[in-house]
Amino acid sequence: MARRHWNRVFVTGGTSFIGLRTVAALIDAGADVTVLVRPDHEERLGALRRHIRLVSGDVWNIASLKGRSRGHGVVIHLVGSVRAQPERGLTFQQLNLVSARNAIGMAVSDGVPYFILLSAAYKPAGVSYEYVRSKREAEEYLRNSGLRWGIVRAPMVFERAQRGGSLFAAVSAIGGLPVVRVLFGRRAPLLVDIAARGLSQIALQEDLPRSRIYYANDLRRLGRPPKIKAAPEPHPAAPPGAPSGDNDEIPFGWLPGPPPNDD
Repeated sequence: MARRHWNRVFVTGGTSFIGLRTVAALIDAGADVTVLVRPDHEERLGALRRHIRLVSGDVWNIASLKGRSRGHGVVIHLVGSVRAQPERGLTFQQLNLVSARNAIGMAVSDGVPYFILLSAAYKPAGVSYEYVRSKREAEEYLRNSGLRWGIVRAPMVFERAQRGGSLFAAVSAIGGLPVVRVLFGRRAPLLVDIAARGLSQIALQEDLPRSRIYYANDLRRLGRPPKIKAAPEPHPAAPPGAPSGDNDEIPFGWLPGPPPNDD
């Protein structure tokens, strides 16, 4: 089923480690991109700001989301974190479930037919099981929303320049081999640029996709660099000052300030 505005993409969490790369990948693919940002986070987008629309809002404030995604064909929700700070009210439920619930509600009320949720394939070492539980609860909420959905159960993502990047790249290459892909492919770390291109391809489908779960092997397949690439107006994949490979929030998102009461 063809959908209107299929190439108009609304992104939450676009200033995160993977968010910046996903926004850049969408631009390179010719998408019309809108990014939801809090007013104090706009500078994180750097030179990418010239290529996108910015709308102000907060995923923990339902009122601020009203009408923000209207006229778009898909919402990509990249907000979340592997680090909770309960003393600040930043529980895993608040970070990973409530943010998704509010973004899904925005898409439903704005008439956006397709929603992509960045989830997790497994519990990273040293992280509470509450992290994966909150991600699975967000997945279930999306399944029951009435939207057509894509759930991306991503492994850890990394960039080569970060500390340990060469080791991660070697493990990632092994995880992509056919002989081990079935057993290890979903857990092997993934280059952030490949993950970002994979996310952009999942979003940019002219016909309304069927609902499904995507894994690391899907991102590897969809995120392969094109053999011939048109040269867009130059822009950095990640602007100066963007979260680097040593940032504590690498895997799946950014930490917000104290969330408002969303009752």
